[in-house]
This record gives sequence, structure tokens and C-alpha cells, in this order.
Amino acid sequence: MSLIFLIPIAGAHVMDHLEDKYLRKFPKKWLVSSITTLTILFEVSLTFLISTRTGLSFIESHFTVGFLLFIMVWFMQFNEFMGNQYANVDNQVFGDGKDIYRVSIFQFKVNPLSIGTFVYFTAAILISIVAYY
Repeated sequence: MSLIFLIPIAGAHVMDHLEDKYLRKFPKKWLVSSITTLTILFEVSLTFLISTRTGLSFIESHFTVGFLLFIMVWFMQFNEFMGNQYANVDNQVFGDGKDIYRVSIFQFKVNPLSIGTFVYFTAAILISIVAYY
């Protein structure tokens, strides 16, 4: 179970290193579209792998993988938001009483991974609706 949390953390560190060393040379629009495309290709390959291993149809796996990955991306962002809120409460109760992080309403952050996951999940919903009706 800890591997689920280790992968995004390791991925973030690898992306930070790659961005600092190599990716600053490329235009931002090209990077966003490339990372979004790579995210969608990764999700398609994951769907194919799961559908062949479990015996589910590709459409069922497509919807399931799209839903689970979208929830995972949303949950990681929500977990970071809640961690900041808890840090504020702890500091106000046990610390010097000042806010460490700005208190705000949770908003879904848009980045290339969340765009790719949202596009894949939306496509999964539409393909499932068309295929089953």
C-alpha cells in the first residue's frame, strides 16, 4: 500500500530534476501538450494491460481505470489541501498562533497530468455511454 504513495512522490522528484536540467529549454505549450499526450498514452497502455490480465472488456477497463486515476489525482490534491489546513490548526493551538498556510477553499489544480486524466476519464464515460446504449 505504501507503494501507491511512493510512486507520485518519486515521480514529482524526478520531474523536478528533469525540469531543472532539460525541460526549461522547450516552449511551455509544447511541454504541456507533450506531457498531456504521454499521460493519455500511459493510461491507454494501463487499460490494455488490465483488460488483458483480468479478462474484462476494454471498455469496462477503460471506464474503471479512467475513474480510478481521476479519483487518485483528485485525492492527492485534496490530501495536500487538508494537510495545509491541519498544519494551520496545529500551529494555532500548539504553536505561536499564526497561520502557516493561507486558508482557502479547495480548488482542483490544473496541470498536464490532471488535464490528461480528465480527458481520459471524460472519454471513458462517453465511450461507455455510446457502447452500452
